[in-house]
Amino acid sequence: MSCFDLTKGMCDDVSMIIARYCSSQQDKINKIHWLGWEKLYKIKEKGQAWRLLATPDTLCGKVLKAKYFPNSDILHCLPRRGISYMWRSILRGAQLLKEGLIWRIGNGEKVKIWEDPWLPRGSTRKPVTPRRSGLLTRVNDLNDP
Repeated sequence: MSCFDLTKGMCDDVSMIIARYCSSQQDKINKIHWLGWEKLYKIKEKGQAWRLLATPDTLCGKVLKAKYFPNSDILHCLPRRGISYMWRSILRGAQLLKEGLIWRIGNGEKVKIWEDPWLPRGSTRKPVTPRRSGLLTRVNDLNDP
């Protein structure tokens, strides 16, 4: 369920079936809920797009990268004709991630000045200054050693 775009109604139905199974009576003894729903859902909150972004070196990450975005990352991957329903759903999750993500600068080698959301303020979290023909492309270029 972490990689498919399921409707809220379907998720509610699945949750109800699972809860009914876990608490059903068997031999007149109620089954026990070992964990609360908040903890069970915690794993799914990040979703597949987050996993591909946070840990791209997993086997799944390497396979999907080779097939769908060999020259970029999941945040810059665009949907194209003929992609699977699973990949289309993962890309929708990546779009949601883009709306809320902001870079932690660190040394600034990976953060693109004009493309990545790295500024703490503003609706786009990108510079509002016109780009012009500057040579600076990464945030670490702004540092004066």
